[in-house]
Amino acid sequence: MTRRKNLYVLSLIVLSLLILSAVLNFNSFNYAKNACIYNGKTPIVDRTFLAFNWSVSCE
Repeated sequence: MTRRKNLYVLSLIVLSLLILSAVLNFNSFNYAKNACIYNGKTPIVDRTFLAFNWSVSCE
């Protein structure tokens, strides 16, 4: 019974960390893109699966 509960809690913690990292990564991506627009430049976006690996350059 306790082993099952521990597995459930561990799964919940891992899922929460994954969701948190995805949200923070998305916010950072949007901030970088909007900073280019704010400075009057055009953002050139290069990103891969789920935008976890992304880069923004301003031109």
